[in-house]
Amino acid sequence: MGKISEALKKVMEEREKQKQLQREAIMRASVERKEEKSPKESSPQKAKKIPLEERFKIKEQLYIVKPKDNSEIDARVVVYSDYSSPISEQYRILRTNIKSSLTKARASKKISTTKPATSPYIFTITSALHGEGKTVTAVNLAVALASDLESRVLLIDCDLRNGEIHKLLNLNYKPGLSEILTGDFDWSVALHRTLIRNLFIIPRGQPPSNPSELLGSKKMRLILERLKVEEFTYIILDTPPLLTFTDATILGVQTEGVVMVVEAQRTRAHIVKKAKEFLEQTHSRFLGFILTKVDHYTPDFYGYYYHYHYKSAGVGS
Repeated sequence: MGKISEALKKVMEEREKQKQLQREAIMRASVERKEEKSPKESSPQKAKKIPLEERFKIKEQLYIVKPKDNSEIDARVVVYSDYSSPISEQYRILRTNIKSSLTKARASKKISTTKPATSPYIFTITSALHGEGKTVTAVNLAVALASDLESRVLLIDCDLRNGEIHKLLNLNYKPGLSEILTGDFDWSVALHRTLIRNLFIIPRGQPPSNPSELLGSKKMRLILERLKVEEFTYIILDTPPLLTFTDATILGVQTEGVVMVVEAQRTRAHIVKKAKEFLEQTHSRFLGFILTKVDHYTPDFYGYYYHYHYKSAGVGS
């Protein structure tokens, strides 16, 4: 019996060894992970750009997940569901203003010798308080940007506690950002297609116990650096409210600017001012405000130029 047990043990060990070798082979073949070894190796130029179609093949190899039927996109995604509406037109105006502001923000910086010439514009969307329409705004803006020819947009749900981007677009919430921050996965694993042409999503994933620490981790910084060499034109980070969590300030400084969503007739001016001061304390570049849930066009708001009409009830975060 002893010899049989030893033989079985050897067989099991050999099988496990073969499985481990197969996993390592897949990871070596599909994932460029050298950027995590040293600051020198993490330079964007050192990383190899992988076409998005290959990225989805990587996902299938490394993380098996049943795709969800995303045909029922939430009606609040008006740029998709009601393209010709006045609200949709306001989002397209917002798109133009955001693009102009990002171009100016990048032009005002000194040209970096390490930054790829075609690197995507990365910006953060936040709000002062919960329930101001931040996520609905982020999704509609992402759809508007993706409707531009030659544009590819990646929307990342960085609200690891309560993010709802997946609900608006009827997607699985995992694998998502939390899975790639806590596991040994390439970011491709969390990439989700949508029904909207050229719009891709990284949902929040399973809510972790330490979201702020994960968003402020070296791995998150490396993921953002890695994305700078990928095939995206715009990358949007949807973060929790400024006055509730520190996440927006942690990520805002790593992007090209922060846009703040403010609900009309609800959020007091002193609250908005306090939230803006938080951004300034972390040296995040402030791009402007988006005023939501107004029933008329507002020509100006605290000197900034982002506005849209929104008269729908039940708007989420």
